[in-house]
Amino acid sequence: MGLTEGCVYVNGAFVPPAQATVPAFDHGYLYGDGLFETLRTYGGVPLHLDEHLARLEAGLSELAIHGAPPARELRATVLETLARAQLPEAYLRITVTRGVSSRGLDPAGCDTPTVLIAALPLRTYPATHYTDGIAATVLWARPTQVHPPPTLKSTSYQHTVMARLALTRRGVQEGFFVDESGHLTEGTVSNVFAVTDGALMTPPGNVCLPGITRAAVLAISRASGLRTVEEPLPARSLAEAEEVFITSSLAELVPVVRIDQIRIGAGRPGPVYQRLLDLYRQRITAVSHSGKQG
Repeated sequence: MGLTEGCVYVNGAFVPPAQATVPAFDHGYLYGDGLFETLRTYGGVPLHLDEHLARLEAGLSELAIHGAPPARELRATVLETLARAQLPEAYLRITVTRGVSSRGLDPAGCDTPTVLIAALPLRTYPATHYTDGIAATVLWARPTQVHPPPTLKSTSYQHTVMARLALTRRGVQEGFFVDESGHLTEGTVSNVFAVTDGALMTPPGNVCLPGITRAAVLAISRASGLRTVEEPLPARSLAEAEEVFITSSLAELVPVVRIDQIRIGAGRPGPVYQRLLDLYRQRITAVSHSGKQG
């Protein structure tokens, strides 16, 4: 992703991406003390913008990061940043940190949050990810009783950076974290679903980031009459699953056809995945054609 196209808003100023900076003593830069949201546009319309802003606002409250603009104001700024970017389709990232402190680690010294909104050229996933599927691996255990909890989209992402290095070494596209009991929590950049005995299963929302696309898929699945279950999912159960797929705001739904050395189902995208992907994309088409932020 280059820095020659797009637009970035930083604390009241709209600048080209290459000129966007944050202070050296910002808590987000020094300590990963902040939250972020990522989403994309379809037909120039940011999908699920209000849901992303609601999750961000709730997370800021939980972390006691006070003074950030309210969701309605952030929404207007996102749309202005997008308009200034003049891109056919955009990747959007909204970041809010605790701000600058002169007292080191002490958050009491942070009076004004830093707000950064980036609208950059969208990079989509290869078409083969959807037609042929991807390979994944089971990663190491990650405690769920940590701070910040996995339910917050924190800028503290060192564990995920290390996980992505492991994926490169193993030659796979995604990896799944487990908890201390060996139950799946989430992927490095995704939520995980499995189809077992015709039912759609996914880990409960208290052990993973409650993904916006995850919620949409759950709603679509239930509306279509598919039995849908949110419960602890042992990592070993993936070997017996008929289908496995992942979800994220940028990737939509992507099938997983191999996990480590185990082939999933028939080794190709399955019928439940195909059905849900079609329904999800129908929803996207309706939103983008309406011209409203979904």
